[in-house]
Amino acid sequence: MAGCYACPSRGRRHDARPDHPDAGRFAACTSLGRPALAGRDVLDGRRIELQQYRHQTVLLVFFRAGCGSCVYNFKLLREFYKANRNSQFAVIGVGLDKQAEVLRDYARLVAATTPAAEQFPLLWRLDPAHRDGFGEMRHDSSVLVIGKEGEILLRREGVIRNDDWDEIWTYLRHG
Repeated sequence: MAGCYACPSRGRRHDARPDHPDAGRFAACTSLGRPALAGRDVLDGRRIELQQYRHQTVLLVFFRAGCGSCVYNFKLLREFYKANRNSQFAVIGVGLDKQAEVLRDYARLVAATTPAAEQFPLLWRLDPAHRDGFGEMRHDSSVLVIGKEGEILLRREGVIRNDDWDEIWTYLRHG
C-alpha cells in the first residue's frame, strides 16, 4: 500500500498504482474512484483543485509550451471554450515543461494576447505543490475530459481529432 498525496485524504494510505517514477505525486487515486488534481496557477499563484469544478465538465490539457500539436489543440480549445463557456464547462491547462519560467513566459504571452474571458488556469506539473492522479504523460499534448462526477470520460494523446469534438460536446451536454 502506498499513500496517495493527490487525494483530499492526504496521509490516509490506500492502494495507488505507481504509473510514474514519482508515484507519491502522480499516483492514480483508487480510494475515491476518480483522479485528483491540485496545484497553483503559474501567474497568480491561486490554488486550483479539480474538486472546485465538481458538477462541471472539465477539459484537462497536459501540454508543453511551444509544442506544435499543443498550440493547435489550444487554438481549437479556445474556440470551443468561447462557444460553450456558459454550459457548466471549464478548461485547466497543466504544463509539462521542465522549467517553470518557460511555462510562465508562455502564460504571460497568453495573458497579453487572449481576451480574459477566453483564459483559464495554467498549472505547472513539476511545481512542488502540484499533485495529480493521471500517471505518466507519454506525449507533449494529452487532453482528458473529466465528467461532472470526476470520472475520466475521454483521453486523447496528441492532436484532438475532429470526431472527438462531437464526443466532447455530447459529454458537455449529457455527461
